Amino acid sequence: MDESARIVKNNAIKEHGKETRIRHASMRPLCVDLKLDLKCLNRSEQEKLWHYFTQCRWLCNHLISLPESDFKSFDTKTRTITSLDKDGNPVERQLTMPAKFIQSVYSSLKRDMASLAAKRRKTGKKNGKLKFRSGYNAIELNQYRDTHWICHGDEGDRNGKYRNTVHISGINRPIRVFGMEQVPDNAEFANAKLIKRPSGIYLMLTCYVPKGGDNAIQEHKPPVGLDFGIKTTITTSEGEKYDITVREPGRLKGLQKKLARQMKGSRGWHDTRHLIRREYERLANRRRAKANQAYHDITKGRKLIVIQDESIAGWHKGLFGRQVQNSALGTLKGKLMSNPNVLVVDRIFPSTKMCPSCGAINEGITLSDRVFACGCGYAEDRDVKAAKTLLLAGEHEMSCIRAEHTDPPEERTSGFHTSYEIWKQSARRPGKGKSPEAPSSSVS
Repeated sequence: MDESARIVKNNAIKEHGKETRIRHASMRPLCVDLKLDLKCLNRSEQEKLWHYFTQCRWLCNHLISLPESDFKSFDTKTRTITSLDKDGNPVERQLTMPAKFIQSVYSSLKRDMASLAAKRRKTGKKNGKLKFRSGYNAIELNQYRDTHWICHGDEGDRNGKYRNTVHISGINRPIRVFGMEQVPDNAEFANAKLIKRPSGIYLMLTCYVPKGGDNAIQEHKPPVGLDFGIKTTITTSEGEKYDITVREPGRLKGLQKKLARQMKGSRGWHDTRHLIRREYERLANRRRAKANQAYHDITKGRKLIVIQDESIAGWHKGLFGRQVQNSALGTLKGKLMSNPNVLVVDRIFPSTKMCPSCGAINEGITLSDRVFACGCGYAEDRDVKAAKTLLLAGEHEMSCIRAEHTDPPEERTSGFHTSYEIWKQSARRPGKGKSPEAPSSSVS
């Protein structure tokens, strides 16, 4: 191909990419996990697919070891590299994976080094170099119809032989996948990632679907406050309680004891460690599923959700390490913090001690007191009361925001609103970048 034809081809690729990005901007992205059924491959094809991750690790460590000048001038057509074995001796390696995989490893390292340079310029401090990787668990497939393509729905042959299969560059045989029912029929496929996990190889596929396809009537629910705790992980102001705790199974403890008795580095030791990783993956999936279900039940149809900025990491380091580790509080809090309908109250707000009726603060309440009792006659479960207090504080903040755009502002004669305003004026605000000294008050 001469130079003029190459320029014409590159311009056509740029225009096509621009049209695709404009079309995807008006669609909704969707990411699904599909598990590859490696049983439909023969043994050599399975080993070849697993070996792609090993070759990516070799190439990544080889690129990290290169000087900056050699790294910038690296040719992605290179097939022979030098890496170190487990004893530190240089070994010559041959790369047999597709060229697109080599380009993706090189591009990801360039992005990592650019981010390190940007951080160095921003902070003015000297950052360390990239560390060598002991494993490579994600391979980018950044070009649909080249690195991968999907046979979905009626795209297979007449007998449905290749339906719901994926084709990976370098593997001649189509691979059956599980979970294709998550993909809508009108989806447009985009890039993907090959993910290596203890339970097998997964394809994390990104696709785009048209917006506005759901015409179902949305249910409108009233605002709600959420109280995070230890004994009861999630308590709402409506009195509902969610338990998102998944404890470690006995099989995991037995495998850990077995690993401690085996010789490190032996074949049995590696097999047992692989089983332990599979158990941890299954445990993480169960906790994530509970967090997702609770998030869906809480946020569906609500315009205002009030939570407190609890120090989950502080709870884990303190007296409640095992309880926090067995729960999915951190996952649920992260999902709620990214929701635009969630209002976050300050961490040092005494949600457990303040009465939602009169606004009085009960300094004598302890963790053993499961019922909150106030001198005004108000008495209720401490977790439900804390959630109601957070909801009142959130509604007060929202009314203050609305009052800024109205003249005159609303008058608040409630005892709680008066007490909350006094607390806001007298509370010691933490300095920038520092954590408050006062512990969280809603641990229960």
